[in-house]
Amino acid sequence: MSDERREFQRLNLTKPIDGWLGDFAIRLLDVSAIGALIEHDEPIESDSRALLQFYWRGQQVEITSDITRDAEGHAGLRFVEDSPLLRRLIAESATEVLRAQEANASGDREHNIVGDETLTAASSHIALHFVTWLFDDDGSWTKRASLIAEQPPNGFTVTAAEPADQVELLRSTYESGDAEGRRLIRMLAELSVAGSR
Repeated sequence: MSDERREFQRLNLTKPIDGWLGDFAIRLLDVSAIGALIEHDEPIESDSRALLQFYWRGQQVEITSDITRDAEGHAGLRFVEDSPLLRRLIAESATEVLRAQEANASGDREHNIVGDETLTAASSHIALHFVTWLFDDDGSWTKRASLIAEQPPNGFTVTAAEPADQVELLRSTYESGDAEGRRLIRMLAELSVAGSR
C-alpha cells in the first residue's frame, strides 16, 4: 500500500483516549497520520503549536501539532512532522480491523476482535465512523458502515455526517462518469474524509 493511501487511514479508536496537548489534558477522538480531532475542557488557543502526547497499546506517541481550529470543546490538529511510529501503529490498527472483518464474515467469533472487543461491539461506540457506498454491477448502490476510511475500487467512502444531498450528488456523478471521472470522485471523497477532522 502506498504512503498516499496510508495517509488517509486512522487509528481505530473504539472510545476516546486520554492524552496531553502541551499542558492541557485532552481526549483523542480521531487520529490519522496527518492530524487528529481532540476534545478538551479548558480553552485552547487556535493557530498555536504544541506537543501532542498519548499512549496507544503501550507505545508512547509524541508529535508536534498545529491547532487548526477550535470550537465548542473540540479542536482539529495538523501534524507538522512525520511520525514513523504513528504510521506503523496506524498500519497495525488497519490490519487488525481487516482481520476482524474477515473473521466476522466467516463466522470466526474467536478472531473477530478489535483491541479487546468484538468488531460489532467496537463498531457500536466508535468515536467517528464512515459510510462506504459500493456501486454494484447491476447499477444499484449498497451502503455499509466502516471503521476505516479506505476508498473502494467500485464506489467511495465518506464520513457518516456527510449531508445526504452531497452523498446523492457524489452517487449520481459517479454513476454517469467514466473511469477517470470515478477516480476523481474517489479522490474528492478521500479529501472530504481527511478534511473532516
